[in-house]
Amino acid sequence: MTLTVHQWQADGMSLGGSFNELAWHGTGSIALAHTIAPDRPGVYVYAELGKLHGLAVAQDWVYVGQGQSLSARLSRHQPHLESNRLLRDWLHRPGDRQLYYAEVELAMLDTVERDLISHLQPRFNRQRYPQHILST
Repeated sequence: MTLTVHQWQADGMSLGGSFNELAWHGTGSIALAHTIAPDRPGVYVYAELGKLHGLAVAQDWVYVGQGQSLSARLSRHQPHLESNRLLRDWLHRPGDRQLYYAEVELAMLDTVERDLISHLQPRFNRQRYPQHILST
C-alpha cells in the first residue's frame, strides 16, 4: 500500500483524541538527517522510493520511529551505530531514499508512532500492530 505521508491525518485515532495534522518535513540526505532535524520530540519515517525518469512514483515504507529529541534519535540511526540489523543493511545499500519527520507533543509520541506503524506496516519495525482504517 502506498500512502503519501504528508497527507496522513491523525484525527480521531487510537485513544479517541484529536490533534492537528502533522507538519511533515522530508530529506533525501539520510546520513545528515540528524543535523537538520530539531532537538524536539517527534516521529520519523524512512521510505525507499521507486522512481520513473527521476520522479518518485512509489514509496515502500521501511521504518517508523520516535524520539524525545529527533536529532539525537536520528544520530543513532547512522549505519555504523544502527542496532536493527535489517535497517542497518538497508542503510548501507545504495538507493533512492527519503526520511520524513514531524514534531509531535511528547504526550502523543507513542500514539502517533503506533498509528503510523499500524497503517504503513513498515518492513523493518520489530513491533507490529493490527492495521486499522484512518479517518481523513
